[in-house]
Amino acid sequence: MKLKVTDISYSGSGVAKENGKVIFLPCVDIGEEVEVKIEKSMSKFDNGKVIKVVKASPFRISPPCPYYGECGGCSFQHLTYERELELKKIILKNELKKVGFVGDIAVEPSECNYNYRNKIKLTYCNKELGYISSTSHKFIKIENCLLADKEILKAVRVVEDYLKKHSYSNLKSVTFKSFDSGVMVIFLFTKREKFLYDKLLDRYPIFIAVGDILESNKTKIYKEYNKTIAKYEILGESFDVDAKAFLQVNKCVTEKLYKYVIENVDGKIVINAYSGQGLLSRLLAKKAQKVIGIEVQSSAHRIAEMIKTDNMQNFNAKVEAIISSVSKAVDSVVLDPAREGCNAKVLEEITKSNIKNIIYISCNFSTLTRDLKLLTKFYKILKIKCFDMFPRTANIETCVILEKF
Repeated sequence: MKLKVTDISYSGSGVAKENGKVIFLPCVDIGEEVEVKIEKSMSKFDNGKVIKVVKASPFRISPPCPYYGECGGCSFQHLTYERELELKKIILKNELKKVGFVGDIAVEPSECNYNYRNKIKLTYCNKELGYISSTSHKFIKIENCLLADKEILKAVRVVEDYLKKHSYSNLKSVTFKSFDSGVMVIFLFTKREKFLYDKLLDRYPIFIAVGDILESNKTKIYKEYNKTIAKYEILGESFDVDAKAFLQVNKCVTEKLYKYVIENVDGKIVINAYSGQGLLSRLLAKKAQKVIGIEVQSSAHRIAEMIKTDNMQNFNAKVEAIISSVSKAVDSVVLDPAREGCNAKVLEEITKSNIKNIIYISCNFSTLTRDLKLLTKFYKILKIKCFDMFPRTANIETCVILEKF
């Protein structure tokens, strides 16, 4: 069938309609006319596949990645970067209408569209490394992920050579993290297994961990090889960081985001909730009289304690467990939760407090809009800015500034 794309969905897929039924189409642009095959039909919508582009967008280009459309990680390689940013702005505007926001949304681009990721996780399968496709759910061996830092790609090839020589039955994934001091490699096993070290790995700090998710308290590192201290520099500060703890994946955009947060935080006493390794807390402490960091992951909290200044206080706890006891006399709160958003109790306690200023950082606009529905009963949205932390993908990093009525 022949269809015209009329809108863009939150997943980055185009939206078309046939007899009133919505059809989602990957790798298209608004205004394009395409021939479509229905791949999966459901009661309320269909998922389609483009067979032929009949009328192409003026922004359409040839995607450089050989896995594009197969691995499912990217959504916009078929379009110019400028058009990608326009579509992301449309997506955010559509989502934020749900909370009554119809104002302008500023967009901060990334200086690098490719090779920007300082972290990738590759699944181990039959002595090979690759991604699990988000569309077919099949394993795809990856020779060269165009989003990954170039130094990470060199490390991937070394580890692949290593894995050709050594076989493991419980190896789940290998994570590569790039810092200013170099690349670190973390082998994650589902259960403990003897690790066979090889001189191929000599140039990299190596961590051997057991668990399900790397950035979790339940995951334990039980062996380390080579120098394992990582150096990370941001906004003129240099930090020792933990390879197991979370850091934003796009450093140049992270610097812009953190600078924006510091400029917009208001008040003497600030809570940095979901504070990770404390880097933002440390930067906020230059402006605020006191910064209270709250982080549940122990390894991240340990780093925050190492880098804290006299006007910083860190708690190793769930935010919902202590927010009510630490929010007294607080002027501002910075919220930077994981994809699942804030716990309902966190939002409830903030709305009951005297906190005047909220800065909400989110990498998932679905949970962001859910949380804003509650917050906007007590706070007004002053401004919203999108930071393109994840170029070529449909993911969006959003920063919302709110002020109490």
